[in-house]
Amino acid sequence: MDDRAEKGGRGEQLAVDYLENQGFTILTQNYRYGRYAEIDIIAQKDELLLFVEVRSQDTFQMGSALHSVRQSKIDKLRKCARSYLAFVYPQDREVDCRFDLITIDKGELTWYQDISR
Repeated sequence: MDDRAEKGGRGEQLAVDYLENQGFTILTQNYRYGRYAEIDIIAQKDELLLFVEVRSQDTFQMGSALHSVRQSKIDKLRKCARSYLAFVYPQDREVDCRFDLITIDKGELTWYQDISR
């Protein structure tokens, strides 16, 4: 595993632990749709289904992790979420969906809710 993948894995685990401490159940990690679309974490609490992108960064040379998420990434997250809902999630359940971002900048976790607006 290269350094970038290892750092990403540690960041995702921090995000998973944080969401579980907030009362969310982790349904899956690294859900893929096609070659290029992936959702890092899918979690649920009551009737809220979260699709979470996780970004980790050790330096601010390229800006904060928040600023690394572009509209094209959000569009890919939406496509991937539609796939998950169509093929994995029970069709007879009412659920609210939200796209969130968790950043880990120099070890500090920040949770941005509803990034798709």
